[in-house]
Amino acid sequence: MSERVLGVDFSGAATAGDAIWVTEAIPTGNGLKIQRCYRGTEEWGRDRETVHAGLVDRITDDDIRTVGLDFPFSLPQELLDAQCGGTWSGFVDWLASGSGPTDPGSLSEACRHTAEMATGSRDLRRETDFRRGALCPYTNRTRSMTFYGVRDVLGTLRGDDGTAVVPMQGWDADTLVAEVYPAATFGWLGCYREGYKNVDDPRQRRAENVAAVEACSVTVDEHRDTYLGNHDALDSLAAVVSAGRLADGTRPPAAGPESEGCIYV
Repeated sequence: MSERVLGVDFSGAATAGDAIWVTEAIPTGNGLKIQRCYRGTEEWGRDRETVHAGLVDRITDDDIRTVGLDFPFSLPQELLDAQCGGTWSGFVDWLASGSGPTDPGSLSEACRHTAEMATGSRDLRRETDFRRGALCPYTNRTRSMTFYGVRDVLGTLRGDDGTAVVPMQGWDADTLVAEVYPAATFGWLGCYREGYKNVDDPRQRRAENVAAVEACSVTVDEHRDTYLGNHDALDSLAAVVSAGRLADGTRPPAAGPESEGCIYV
């Protein structure tokens, strides 16, 4: 029976295994209990292709119920209409076919050119980005995650009968794969959305974020020091909180067109 929940702080870097962190939890009568927290390198290696393939294999294991992945799943509707037939599946095909963008830079260039022609603005955001305070999906900070996450991870999962990328593929599957955004999750919890990463002394702020997660019926136990010591690990904890909320049957409506996707908190 599918029961385990995964939260993933994702990376599209060439050595993605060093930056990807995964938290695994199980639902209990008292909330979520953290079972494992590990860096991608520890499980699958450092290079992007290997670690992304290993992550897909883990997601499709029989014991996984919900997965929260921290990268943009789609584009603003104006770009989907112009480049992808108006659909999320068309966006995946655009990246996977070889006839569209072939790397993060060309994705960003194509999106910015199309956006400027269609709207006069180069960097567009989805409705869910506005609601959750997230960035444009193809800026310099997000484009690698969007390109490799959609092409290599969601593109593979799309064809797996046991998984559904929500909300675009519906909710009727053994494993649900959802977009999450740790900053939005921490904001929902009422703690630090930012300022717990690259600052001189972030430990106290991380401790407050961990405490807020624990107050949301999550048992951290021996993994506390890992979350206090590494902000990517802490982001995977936020991701598992949001994925866990979907595991309990919560089905919040998408913000904006379903084809744009939705950030779940």
